[in-house]
Amino acid sequence: MPSPFDIVDSANREFEKLFNEGKLSELVKLYSDDGKLLPPDKNVYDGHEAIQKFWQGATAAGVKDIKLTTGNVLEAGDYLIETSSYKHSLDHGNFQVIWKKNSDGKWQLHIDIFN
Repeated sequence: MPSPFDIVDSANREFEKLFNEGKLSELVKLYSDDGKLLPPDKNVYDGHEAIQKFWQGATAAGVKDIKLTTGNVLEAGDYLIETSSYKHSLDHGNFQVIWKKNSDGKWQLHIDIFN
């Protein structure tokens, strides 16, 4: 059985792959249906459609080559709390994700916050 770190690290590799290949409609499926994205622009992007629009705007602004470095992962029942870092063509920083385990056992980004 994979560890919480391995679960999140694998999902981060999938996020990188989908983003870097421009497959944003697939990328948003990594988020739960009620997922939220809270970037530094102080807005809350709620749900797949809003999250996809945010990432489309990021790519249009020149963000490419995302690299996620998985840091600490804490287990809390049906949630995992990740504190990690990112780097891309225009910036670098830190992020925290609360991962939610669905009824089918799949882990998805539930709340994604970065600076």
